Amino acid sequence: MNRVNLLYIAYIANILILMAICWNMFVGSGVASVFEGKVDESTGLRLLVGSFWLAILVGSTAGLFAPRFFAPIIVIQIFYKSLWLLVFVLPLVMAGKSDQVPWGIATTFIVIALSYPILFGLSRAWQPV
Repeated sequence: MNRVNLLYIAYIANILILMAICWNMFVGSGVASVFEGKVDESTGLRLLVGSFWLAILVGSTAGLFAPRFFAPIIVIQIFYKSLWLLVFVLPLVMAGKSDQVPWGIATTFIVIALSYPILFGLSRAWQPV
């Protein structure tokens, strides 16, 4: 297997996860279901986050055809998901308020924040062609 093809694992995971998430953000019950009712709903938040995740979904689909070109999508996910875990989830857990954490999405973010750096590093997508 070509090392760059390791990015396909991330792209396929993104596609599978984000198809359902984007559907919920735009057509379903939105923030309430995605964040398990633990983040306040607002049209602006739903559209902003939904649009961002839809862009990642589209970019991940395109990444199946041009994996190196769309590799920055993986890097962006590593950073924003790690940051959200550090500034939103960790303080709640440290304050003994883990019941306020939307654990479904938090767990997905943890898995991605830990595994995508490995996939990205092993893919060598960061090296010049």
